[in-house]
Amino acid sequence: MLAIFVVTYVLIVKKSFDKNMAGALGALATMVAGAQLGVFDQQEFITEELAGDYLILAVLFGNLLIVAVASEVGIFQFISVFLLKFTRGDPKKLYYVLGILTFLLSAIVNTIPAILVVGALTIVATQELGYNPKPYILMEIVVTNTGGLTTVISAITNLIIATPFKIGFVMFIAIAGPLALILLAVSLIMMIRMVPIPEVSEEELEEKRIQIAGYNEWNVVKDKDKFKLTGLVFAVTMLFLLLSDTVGMDISVIAVGGGILMVYTSGYNFEKILPKVDWTLLAFFTSLFVLIKGLELVGLLDLITEAIVFVLNNWLQGNSILSALAILIFSSLFSGILDNVVLAVALTPILEKIAETNPELHIGGMVWALIVGTNLGGGLTPIGAPPGVLGLGILYKETGHKVGWGEFFKSVGIVTLVRIAISAVYIALLVLLFSSDSLINL
Repeated sequence: MLAIFVVTYVLIVKKSFDKNMAGALGALATMVAGAQLGVFDQQEFITEELAGDYLILAVLFGNLLIVAVASEVGIFQFISVFLLKFTRGDPKKLYYVLGILTFLLSAIVNTIPAILVVGALTIVATQELGYNPKPYILMEIVVTNTGGLTTVISAITNLIIATPFKIGFVMFIAIAGPLALILLAVSLIMMIRMVPIPEVSEEELEEKRIQIAGYNEWNVVKDKDKFKLTGLVFAVTMLFLLLSDTVGMDISVIAVGGGILMVYTSGYNFEKILPKVDWTLLAFFTSLFVLIKGLELVGLLDLITEAIVFVLNNWLQGNSILSALAILIFSSLFSGILDNVVLAVALTPILEKIAETNPELHIGGMVWALIVGTNLGGGLTPIGAPPGVLGLGILYKETGHKVGWGEFFKSVGIVTLVRIAISAVYIALLVLLFSSDSLINL
C-alpha cells in the first residue's frame, strides 16, 4: 500500500503525467491490492470506509454545480464588470479587491466555494483586461486558507477539530481572527512580490479606463428576471451555509440543494448545466480519498499518531509551548503531503486522549496548533488542500497553464512557510498569556 501511495504521488508530481490519471490508477491499485492482501473487503470499503468522504464529495459537487449555474446566468460576469468599473482597470487595485473578496468569502462561507467563485470572477475580469490570471489565482489560493482560519465553519478541518473541544463560533473568531488578519496582510504583500502582476503604462491604463467607462454590467445578463431570481437563491444558499450549524441542515444538503434550486430558477435543464461541472476534480478527490483510506487501514496513520503520543509524553512533557509547536510543525508538513481533512480526523482523537491522560499538558495550545497547521499546511503543495487543487484546476482549464510543484512551492509554498513561522509566535503567545481552559471548553 505504501509503495502504491509513493508511486502515485510521484506520478502526480510529475508535470508530464496527467495527475487525474495518476490518481485514478493509484486508487484502482489500492482497491485491488487491498482486497488481494486481505486488508479490506471491497464492498465494505466502498460502502462503509469511504462513507464519511461521500459527504465531502457532495459538498464539492454542490459548490461546483452552484458555480456552473451562476456562471451560465451571468452572475460572475455581472460582478466582474462591477469590479472592473470599481478598480478602473488598475491591476493592483483589482489584485487587492479580489484578495479581500476571497478572504471574506472564505471566512463567511467556506474555502471551497470561495476559490470557485473568485476564481471564476478572476478569469472573466483578467480576460476582459488582457491580464495574466496566474498571479491573481495563486494569490487567491494563499488567501483562501487564510480566510479559512477565521471562523469555525470556514473550513471542514475547523469543524472536525473544534467540535469535540466545544469551541464555539464567537470563541473561534476571537482567538483565530487576529491571526487571520495578520496573515492576510502578509499574504497579499508577499505574493505580489513573489508573483508580480503585469506592469501597465499610464497610457495603457487610460485606454482601459476609457474602455471600462462604457461598460454596463446588465449587458452581460441574458434574462434579468431569471438572473435576479437565481441570484436570490445563490445569496440565500450562501447565508444558509453561513448558518449551517444553527439551521439544523448539513452543509452537503445545503450545497447540493442550493445548486439544484439554482438550476431550476435559471430556466436551464440538467443536460445543459451538468457538462459545465468539472467532473475531473471530483474524480481526483475521490482517488485521493481511496489512497489515504488505504494507508489508514494498513495502519500507517496509526503508527504516525502513536509516534506523536510518544514524543509528547516522553520528550516534551511539561513544556506546553514546545508541545504546541511540535503539533503545528507536524500538522503543517503532513497536511501538505497527505490531506488536511484526513489528518484532522486522525489527530483530533489523539489530542482528546492526551487531554484525558495528561491534564498537565497545555492541550488548548495544541488544539489551536492543529487548527492552524491543517489550515495553512495545505499551501505547501498543490494537492495539500482543496482550494489549491481547485484554483490550479481553474487556471489550467481556462488558460492551459499548468503550475508544477516546483513553481508552486517557490511562491505559495514559501509564503506558507513564512505564515507558519508567524503562527508559531502567535500560538506561543497564546500558551504564555492564556490558560488552557480559556482556549477550549472541556
